[in-house]
Amino acid sequence: CNCNGHAHDCYYDPEVDRHKASRSREDKFEGGGVCINCQHHTTGINCERCIPGYYRSPDHPIDSPYICYRCNCESDFTDGTCEDLTGRCYCKPSYTGEHCDACAEGYLNFPHCY
Repeated sequence: CNCNGHAHDCYYDPEVDRHKASRSREDKFEGGGVCINCQHHTTGINCERCIPGYYRSPDHPIDSPYICYRCNCESDFTDGTCEDLTGRCYCKPSYTGEHCDACAEGYLNFPHCY
């Protein structure tokens, strides 16, 4: 299995194999390996994504233990998650900005934004 250095164990899944959804160490989509217990805040068939609440750092290779950073989205105006690679917070409706600290276009009076 190719777990990008974020897991030590995996199992075979015939559905993953049939859909060619697992990436091999040769960087080909083949086989049915699914990683178990991804570490470093990663998830996915090959531990290739960050768990919700974390984003993938563009500054580190996929096999780095520092690939996933916690989203800085703790305000009441975000859903607590953020964009992969940028860390930009996903805002609740009527809010905008990197940390959802402004009213979206057409809304006034932050923090009420009506």
